[in-house]
Amino acid sequence: MENLEKSLLQYIQEHALMHANERLLVACSGGVDSMVLLHLLHQYEAQLQVTIGAAHVDHMLRGAQSAADGDLVRTFCKERHIPFYSGAVAVPEKLQQKNGNVQQICREGRYQYLAEVMDKEGYDVLVTAHHGEDQLETLLMQLTKGRSLLGMPIQRTFHKQRLVRPLLFADKTMLYRYAEWHHIPFREDPSNRTHDYMRNRFRHTIIPKLLDENESLVYAVAKVAQDAQEDERYLQKLTESWLQDHLQWTDDGYPMMCIESFRRMDSALQRRAIPLLLNYLYDQKHPVFYKSDMIDQILQHIQRNEGNVSIDLPDDFQFIREYHLFLFRKKNETQLAEKHLPKGQFVAWGEELWLYWDEIEQVQQEVLSEAKEITFFHIDENALPLSVRTRRDGDRMFIKGLNRKKKVSRMMIDEKVGRTVREQLPLIVTNDGEVIAIPTLRYGCHFTMEKTKNREYIFIVGRQ
Repeated sequence: MENLEKSLLQYIQEHALMHANERLLVACSGGVDSMVLLHLLHQYEAQLQVTIGAAHVDHMLRGAQSAADGDLVRTFCKERHIPFYSGAVAVPEKLQQKNGNVQQICREGRYQYLAEVMDKEGYDVLVTAHHGEDQLETLLMQLTKGRSLLGMPIQRTFHKQRLVRPLLFADKTMLYRYAEWHHIPFREDPSNRTHDYMRNRFRHTIIPKLLDENESLVYAVAKVAQDAQEDERYLQKLTESWLQDHLQWTDDGYPMMCIESFRRMDSALQRRAIPLLLNYLYDQKHPVFYKSDMIDQILQHIQRNEGNVSIDLPDDFQFIREYHLFLFRKKNETQLAEKHLPKGQFVAWGEELWLYWDEIEQVQQEVLSEAKEITFFHIDENALPLSVRTRRDGDRMFIKGLNRKKKVSRMMIDEKVGRTVREQLPLIVTNDGEVIAIPTLRYGCHFTMEKTKNREYIFIVGRQ
């Protein structure tokens, strides 16, 4: 028993799972795993310089039996003056409403309640009793489902705080022996004996055979998972660093990247980059797992050269590949509003451009010094005032060398402007709606690049 205690303290210290003055909330079902964990942390509360509390969630699946689990934890905590919190999740009712997966609904409801307790009572860390055989089961499930073999992390972000698993080094036999030695009460959940769930089938049929082959398998798997997670953290850091150097943003704040730049990234980092990019869209609403087939589909389209592509993503987002770029954005995003373009005034367009025009003699040198694009033009007074807006169906513009107007959409296609960028480019229009310029792309017949006698106005584009 001393071995379990020493191993726990060493494991906590090695992985910096707990720090002085932190408040720990132990998720306690009443089973042997969580009751042993609660006993251990209570015993070493002073040595670890932490404060502990316990929380139990009744999933209301087993009637009086479920209630008895909570009563056991409550009594244990009362005898030791451990703060205790209890809640219930009406899983049967939720199943009728959602017709979903029982275990998923239980997990979501349980974690929601635990997060609420942590917020209300000021806890810093959620502690769960997952042990080594849980880790082995998780790896087998990940293998079966074709996911990355990382197992459960030793610690991770949870809600606004942290979640830690200090028993991942231990096997179930060790926990039972500790409970027997210290006379720790616990209750067995009958559902753990059924074969209705994949985890239980692995637990009762496959894992015993694996342990027959190698009785130290749980410890070996714990080391494999730990090494894999360390490798993953390093690769994630490399990916984040690479994105920081190469990622661009659209005017409306969505991630965008040059395809050739992305292709130069190692394939191992490419697979990790896509979920990181998706996180910018979903604001951590789906931080744990993105479907692998969606990631593969996005990667395949980035690697292809032919045509433009768009893929619909959850919550009305899109992946778009256009010419040399790919980007993510919200479908049917509101276009930039039409703005007046008064003479002698700066007008911001999106988050990157500003536009300015005036009589040539009136322009200050400091404005010219900040210009990224300068043209000269003449226009009749009856065509004023000018405005700036985005493209509309049917827009046309006179350009030099043609005796008729050319479609603005056709010009953008000829210049290989992606569809998304097309919807954001500024168009300069007269008071009767005639398009006379597309700053940064093409200027109409009213404009020249050189100052001449019959061009009394100057048009300037700058970047904010």
